[in-house]
Amino acid sequence: MEHKNKSLATATSQAQGASADPMVDRLSSVPCEVAHHILSLVSFKDLTCVGSVSKRCREFHLSTPSLNFSSLYGNRQQQLNLLNCIDRYMIRRRDDKIKNFRIHWRFSAGISEESFRMMTWILIAVRCNVEVLDLELRLNTKDGATPELPPCIYCCESLRSMLINTETILKAPSFACSSNLQYLKLTSVRMDDGFGKWISGSCKCIKELLLDNVHVGSFTIESSSLESFTLLYCHNSDPCHFSISGEKLAEINIKWENSKASSSIIRSLNVYAPNLKYLKWIGNLLNYQNLGKFMCLEKAHIFLKRQGDDYDFDNAFEVLCSFYRVKSLVLSEETIKVLLREGSMHAPLDGTIYLGMHIMNLTDDLVPAMVSLLRGMPNLKTLYINSYPSLHIVKPKACGFKRKYWKSQNLDCIHQLEEVSVALSTGYPTNALEFATYILEHALKLKKMVICYLPHQFYIIERINKSKKISSATVVFKKRGVNDDGAMGESYYGKLFHLHWF
Repeated sequence: MEHKNKSLATATSQAQGASADPMVDRLSSVPCEVAHHILSLVSFKDLTCVGSVSKRCREFHLSTPSLNFSSLYGNRQQQLNLLNCIDRYMIRRRDDKIKNFRIHWRFSAGISEESFRMMTWILIAVRCNVEVLDLELRLNTKDGATPELPPCIYCCESLRSMLINTETILKAPSFACSSNLQYLKLTSVRMDDGFGKWISGSCKCIKELLLDNVHVGSFTIESSSLESFTLLYCHNSDPCHFSISGEKLAEINIKWENSKASSSIIRSLNVYAPNLKYLKWIGNLLNYQNLGKFMCLEKAHIFLKRQGDDYDFDNAFEVLCSFYRVKSLVLSEETIKVLLREGSMHAPLDGTIYLGMHIMNLTDDLVPAMVSLLRGMPNLKTLYINSYPSLHIVKPKACGFKRKYWKSQNLDCIHQLEEVSVALSTGYPTNALEFATYILEHALKLKKMVICYLPHQFYIIERINKSKKISSATVVFKKRGVNDDGAMGESYYGKLFHLHWF
C-alpha cells in the first residue's frame, strides 16, 4: 500500500511538472526538423529564451538553421548588449548548417565597430554552408562610411540565394571564383561596371536576377542559365546603360520612372531574349531600347507613361514591333494613346487572341485608337475592357460613337470573339454600351459577355436585354462598387505595380 502511494505521488509530481513547464515536454519531444521550423518563426530574443529552458532546447537553439537578426530601436547601450549577445551565440554555434541567414540592421553611431562584427557573423555563416543570405543594412546619414561585404560571399559554394539591400559599393572580385547562386536581388547598391561581367562569368547557375534602383554606369550580363530578369528604376538621376542577353530568358519585368529633372540624361537598354515568353513594362521608355524580336512571346503587360507633354510615338512604336506576335496583350489607356494614334498602327498583331484594356473611361478621344488596335487583331477571341470609376473625378461624356460607327469599321475580330467583359465607368457610358450592344448583335461565335455596372447604371440591363443577339451567348450582369476592381478582377494601381505574373 505504501509502495502504491509513493508511485501515485511520483506520477502526480511528474504531471504537475509537465503542466507547470509544458515547453520542456512539448518542444523537447518533437523531431528536430519540427523544432527547427518552429524556431525559424521566432525572433532572436525569443530564440535565446528557448535555449535556457532545457538541455535539449539548448541544442535546438544552437543548431537552428534559420537566423534572423534585427537591430533595436533603443539606446546605444541596448544596441551594444544585442551585439554582444549575437557575438556569443555565433561563436557557440560551431559548424551547424545555416540555411537562411537574415540581417536587417540600422547602424547607430559606431558603424565601424558594428560593421566589423556583422561581417564576422557573415564569415561564420559562410563557414556553416549558408544557402540564403538576406542583408538589409540601413546607414546613419551622418556617417559617410559604408560597410564592405566580405569577398567570401562571392565564392561560397553553398549559397543559392542572395539579397543585398544597402548603399554599399559592390566590387567584382579580383580573383577567379565560381558561384552556385540561383537567385540574386540587389537593392540601392552601387556597382562597378565589372560586376555584371562577374555574374556572367562566375554565376553559371543564375536563374533569377532583380535590380532595384541600383547605381551603375554600365551593366552587361550574358548568361546561358538566366530565366527571369527584373529592373526597377525610379527617379534615379544617374546615366545608365543595361545590356541583357540570354537564350533561356523567359520573363522580363521592367518598371522605369524618370523624374523631370533627369529627362535629359541618356539611358539605354539592349535585350537579346529570343525565347522570351512574358514581358511586363511599366512607366517611361528609355532614350534608346533595342528589344529585338520576341518570336515566342505569350503575354505582354504594357503600361507606358508619356514623358512630359508629348507622346514619344516613334520610340513606343518600336517597342510594339518587338512583341507583334504576342498571344495575350494587356495595355493601359496611356499606352493605347502612345502606340495607336488614329491611322498610325501598322504593326501586325494577328497572333493576339487575348486583349485586356485598363482605361478610365471609353471617351471619344480613345475610341479611334481602340479601333486602330482592334483592326490589327483579326483573330482576337477574348476582350476585356476594365475601367476605374471614381466619385472624385468629373468624367467627360462619352457619347459620340453609336452602333452605326462600329458597323462602318468592319472589324474582322468581331466575328471571332468568344468572350467579352466590359466594366462600365462613372457617368453615362454611351460609347462602351453601344460597343457592347454592337458585339452582341454581330459576334456569331460569342459564348459569354459580362457587363459590370455601377449601382446607378441599373438601366443598362434593360437596354442590353433588348438587343437582338445573333448568337446564343450568355449575358451576365454584375453590380460593382466604386472601389471594385472591375471586369479583370485586379486593382489598377495595386496589381499594376506588383511585378510578379498573375
